This record gives sequence, structure tokens and C-alpha cells, in this order.
Amino acid sequence: MPTTTRYRRRWAALAVLLVAEAMNLLDATIVQVAGPAIHAGLPGPAADVPWFSAAYTLPFAAFLITGGRLGDIFGRARVFRLGVAGFALASAACAAAGDAGLLIGARGVQGAA
Repeated sequence: MPTTTRYRRRWAALAVLLVAEAMNLLDATIVQVAGPAIHAGLPGPAADVPWFSAAYTLPFAAFLITGGRLGDIFGRARVFRLGVAGFALASAACAAAGDAGLLIGARGVQGAA
């Protein structure tokens, strides 16, 4: 493969990773800001509001190294695509959640993905 093509692929990979990280940051901050409004539309105690963010952050941090190792074993692109697909499906589950418990569970799956 010519050197210029190799560098173009690296820039494309960097762009994909930056978009994914922006998606992660955006997801975390939006839920933090919108937590009270989300709680107003869902049944459940007010003590659930901090869990809307924590349920995402804890599995994300816990599985970060595991995800990297799985990428080493099965291929980074494959694991990345699987993670993005899982994140998208969990996001749909978050949108469809009818109560705070389901939202917290879906956020946990989202963070693990």
C-alpha cells in the first residue's frame, strides 16, 4: 500500500474515533443537564436522577480496558462496530424506557457498549 493511502486511512480512523468520543461526551453531558426533566417524565424517586449518569459512567470505566483487549483479540474495527451498534440499540432502549429503572438499566448497557 502506498504511503499516502496509509496516511489517509489513519486520518479517517482518527476522525471516526474523534466522532465516537464526541458522542460519548455529548451523551454524558446531555443526560447530566436533562436529568431533572427526564425524571419529571418518568415515575420513580428523585434519588434515581444521579443514577441516570452513573449507570453509564461506571460500566464505561469498568469495561474500557476489557474492550481494548477484545479489540486486540478480535480486531479493533470489528469490536468498535459492535460497540457502536450496541450503543445505538441501548440508546433506543433508553428512549423507549417507561420508568426510571428501565432507563438506568439501558444506560448501564449503553455504558458497557
